[in-house]
Amino acid sequence: MSNHGNIRTDGAARDELRQRCLSLVRRWQPLAQGGWDRNAARQLGDELDQIGDTSERLGLDKLNNDALELAAYLCSFIDDALLPNTRDLARLAQMVEALGADLTDLSATTKAAVHTLPSARISAEMPVVRTASLPPARVAEKEIVENIAQPPQQAEASAATPAAEPLAAVVPVLPPAPATDFSALLATPPAAAALVRPTPPTATASPPLTSGNDGLMRLPRLIALHGIDDSIAPGLISALRERGFDTRVSSEADDLIDFLGNAVPGALILDARKLRVYGRVRAIYDKLAADGEALPSLIVVSPDADLGHRLLAMRAGAAGFFQSPVDSLRVLAKLDELLAHTAAPAWRVLLVAPDRNNAVDAARALAERGMTARIVGNGQGTLAALAEFRPDVVVLDCNLPDVGGIELTQMIRQQPEYAAVPIILAADASAVNLRFDAIAAGGDEFLVKPLKTRHLLSAVTSRVRRAHWLREVIGNPDGRDSRTGLYSRTVIIEKLSAALGDRSAALLTVAIDRAGELREKIGLTGLAAIDAHVGNLLRTQLDEVDLPAQFTDFHYFVMLHRRSRNDITDIAERLRFALATHPFIYQGQSHPLTTSIGMALLGGEHASVDEVVTNAEAAQIAAAHLGGNRVLWFEAKEAALLPSDPMLAVRAVLSRPLTPEQTQFEFQPIVALAGKLSGQFELSFKVKSTQQAGVAVAYADLAPVAAECNQLTTLDRWLLERSLSVREEQLKRGRQLRLFVPQSVATLLDPDIPYWLARELKERHLSGTGLTLELNCSELIDAGARASERLKFLHQSGVRVCLVDFGRDWAAVHALKNLTIDFVRLSAGLVSELGTAKSMSDTLLALVRKAHAAGCAVIAPEVDSINRAHLLLRLGVDYGVGPAFARPSGTPEFDFTRPLW
Repeated sequence: MSNHGNIRTDGAARDELRQRCLSLVRRWQPLAQGGWDRNAARQLGDELDQIGDTSERLGLDKLNNDALELAAYLCSFIDDALLPNTRDLARLAQMVEALGADLTDLSATTKAAVHTLPSARISAEMPVVRTASLPPARVAEKEIVENIAQPPQQAEASAATPAAEPLAAVVPVLPPAPATDFSALLATPPAAAALVRPTPPTATASPPLTSGNDGLMRLPRLIALHGIDDSIAPGLISALRERGFDTRVSSEADDLIDFLGNAVPGALILDARKLRVYGRVRAIYDKLAADGEALPSLIVVSPDADLGHRLLAMRAGAAGFFQSPVDSLRVLAKLDELLAHTAAPAWRVLLVAPDRNNAVDAARALAERGMTARIVGNGQGTLAALAEFRPDVVVLDCNLPDVGGIELTQMIRQQPEYAAVPIILAADASAVNLRFDAIAAGGDEFLVKPLKTRHLLSAVTSRVRRAHWLREVIGNPDGRDSRTGLYSRTVIIEKLSAALGDRSAALLTVAIDRAGELREKIGLTGLAAIDAHVGNLLRTQLDEVDLPAQFTDFHYFVMLHRRSRNDITDIAERLRFALATHPFIYQGQSHPLTTSIGMALLGGEHASVDEVVTNAEAAQIAAAHLGGNRVLWFEAKEAALLPSDPMLAVRAVLSRPLTPEQTQFEFQPIVALAGKLSGQFELSFKVKSTQQAGVAVAYADLAPVAAECNQLTTLDRWLLERSLSVREEQLKRGRQLRLFVPQSVATLLDPDIPYWLARELKERHLSGTGLTLELNCSELIDAGARASERLKFLHQSGVRVCLVDFGRDWAAVHALKNLTIDFVRLSAGLVSELGTAKSMSDTLLALVRKAHAAGCAVIAPEVDSINRAHLLLRLGVDYGVGPAFARPSGTPEFDFTRPLW
């Protein structure tokens, strides 16, 4: 297996390798016998680096490659703080075995045997070994390893001692010269293996426990809280438990220090007034910091806006600082950011290299990290692969057969759609002077060949993550997504505005039929994949000057120019046929697609962008109602609206108990503008008319009639029960949401309702922080002190409150000081008039500032365009709701990570 032609047989080389191999044995044994330990893995990685450097210097190619490959694979768990599963551990053992075989070949003995780490349930229970008191068998094992490293005379003396005698025969004493048998060293001794037993499964699942050589228990899913209770952070503790975290609450500093002396939690949450205890915490964990291990993340909560508290938190290195009133979801979002272990990224890497063997090795290493790699050998193939493969990063060799790497970089950068794609160049050490030329040409990174796996992975990961972050912050250079080929809504709205009145221009609205069923099958994670599928198909059927764009989930726009309506119809039919004949493949499952396409011309004297979009959508909806999988033109003479009488419909429905068939629940995402929270949805409740099919009555129209029928409290309680059930269902899927639920002030004042809601939350094991009650401003103000008492009681359970129609009555602005309010939703009329006069902007700005001064986040309703969202963002509005972001859906699904512009 080894490359004997490259082996130097001088005695110094053998001695150096022998010492390295003995060190490798010492580093491997804690992992092979005691379960996964990050510190031991890091030490093994350091030893592998030494073996890699030594073997490279001595010309041992096979040994060098295996050592570097193992080091890179090991680093993927160390650097990302991941716990390897059973398959990962088996793979790790195979790689160590391969390295042991190389070492055995060098010593001319039999192949080394390496056992998988003894763990039956790696992801749930990890074997814990405390090094403070090693059992006798482990001590004997340690003496054996030391005995091997000693000179022959000392080894014989050590072998005579009783403690080492029973196991001394396992490993022969090394003679001064030739071969070393590493099989006995790398194999797990029976006595030591018997020390480790998997924890038997119990009735209650416990978090993964790990223990390092320092004897500290690693508890990554435990959050230690000191001085934190519901008075300073309402609902935080229950929200943490709801999310699946274990919690340990302490009020005395000694209790916290005693606990931290034996364990390392995932994070610490401290009251800012008790920050002085953190110095003692740092003293406990000084050794962790010295070993390079990350300390528990620190989050500080302050009961007021004291600048001194913020300064102390910053000096302590706090990762997050929150002041009262504390929103528990914001704290949870920060914890997820600090503790999340994300899956391997599904990035696309284009490898451009003339040496295919080296490229295959690099592609294999990338594939092990979840990436997809494509290999091309020249510049011509690179330019062709860019459009087809749509890579996230390009890694190219400077020495290509048909073009230089720097010239190829310039060619790529000259194409606007690839201006932001990271480019990593590689060259021989003799050509290191090309580094500055490569950077000047547009390269992002310069590596020296031969590429080490860990260096390649590090460069690819850092460059792609930075590119994605920049794309989220400033958007794509041309407004086009590099993966899907679809333009943003902002771009197509600008193009539509510029093309108004052009009778050769048309807008196509493409909507996937039965989108609700498809969403349930592919889930939230499949949205990006289907956008890429649709975008690629649209691009193959359209000209370069046509503009396909993303509108909402399963809904797309296409703006094009053709000479006649017949030509536009032909294009629409081609798109429909292409989408129908190319099923969407996701996670091995085939999903046939059909689409309904609506078409509207941009010509006309009084046409506006909103009118054109409305017309195209009306035609698309008509096509869907006719069975879908068809295209239709909008014809003004056929458009008509049937007025409905909601009051008659409501009275008919409320005359008897509600049934699920008569009700309609829809969820609309509350998207962050200047705010930070995600996972929030506005729940809209409607009752279907018994007289007119397709007509539904919203809660705002429903509540007055329900009050007349003495059914309002029953209706509100039924709505709350439904909301809690939705949260339970989503929690089973691992998703923690916040629902904004409309309620009446009359129900709030009912003395039984607040206590009933608190009892329901407790019985369902739900946190109140996932529920926000939407209440009318004027009615709440009129209720006075009674309403204030009810709000304080609900707030203690973590339940949030949102005032709706904020700004219609200025009395609500002054009432914020006396009410416990978390959110305000601006009046829809004020939002719709934004941009018509400067005075309206000044009015909204004053409202936003008043709300922020009272500690309330501001929500803008009915945001109908990205341009309006931009204006609201400039005014400091925290969140927006409306068709500019997503339409109401029957399920609470939305990709909150998707850039808005």
